[in-house]
Amino acid sequence: MTASDRDQLGAEDDLAGGGDPVVHRRSLRPRHRSARDREAVSTSREETAGADLTRATARDREAEQRDLNAAARDALARLHDLERDREDGGEATRQEILRRGELDRARAATDRAMAAEDRERAAADREVAARERNEALRHRAEVAERLKFAATDELTGAFSRQFGLQHVTRELERAHRTGAGLVLAFIDVDRLKEVNDTLGHRAGDALLQRVGKTVRANLRSYDVIVRYGGDEFVCAMPNLGAREARARLEKISGDVGAGEPGNSITFGIGEAEPGDGLHELVARADADLLAARRARRNDY
Repeated sequence: MTASDRDQLGAEDDLAGGGDPVVHRRSLRPRHRSARDREAVSTSREETAGADLTRATARDREAEQRDLNAAARDALARLHDLERDREDGGEATRQEILRRGELDRARAATDRAMAAEDRERAAADREVAARERNEALRHRAEVAERLKFAATDELTGAFSRQFGLQHVTRELERAHRTGAGLVLAFIDVDRLKEVNDTLGHRAGDALLQRVGKTVRANLRSYDVIVRYGGDEFVCAMPNLGAREARARLEKISGDVGAGEPGNSITFGIGEAEPGDGLHELVARADADLLAARRARRNDY
């Protein structure tokens, strides 16, 4: 398989062995749209909750002001009561002073009633805000789960091509920035089409699962493992030299073959060089894989 063939196959994201790339791409796009829509809903709910809390705070302030007004009116009513007690025939009649005190008390009662109403509304606003926040959190959790599903190849547990290569690109950029080493391995599962054709796709899926499990078991938790195509994986291993990376891949190859006679992988590795982009690094590992395949044929 040439590098151009691999690029064409790589465009068919996250294929199952023998699967339909068009169907897969169509199923992946709605998951992305759904995740974006849910994220937008979560953001809207967060904004609504914030507005509700702001309104609740304003209503609390209004309630406090009404309480202050009520207290002032009560104080004024008490002054009128004292004035009534001292009334000695001045300008205000006793009835007028009584009326003023009663009016102040009535206004104070109204202020307190309105303050209580403001507090009830503030409490209702906070309750709505809490519900909106909970809904936003639930939506964000669903978004995270959907993105995780979209980013992971269900069969092998590796990253899907689109998301995985983004991770590989970030690791490559980090290696260039820090001067650290980065090795990329290209793994080809041998005979997958033959297994599918002779033993069925279930057997082919089992082989892919075994390879994925074996790769994960022999690499580090922070190494990036990508389902690159139907029978291909790409693994990015930061802070690792070519010799150690090759030793790890040799062990993976031996473990895959030990599971069932006839199962095997072919791999190639490429060590990142200054100025490499993702395409150059993948091409270098792919070329090493093709060289390994030719050497195997010559051995036979």
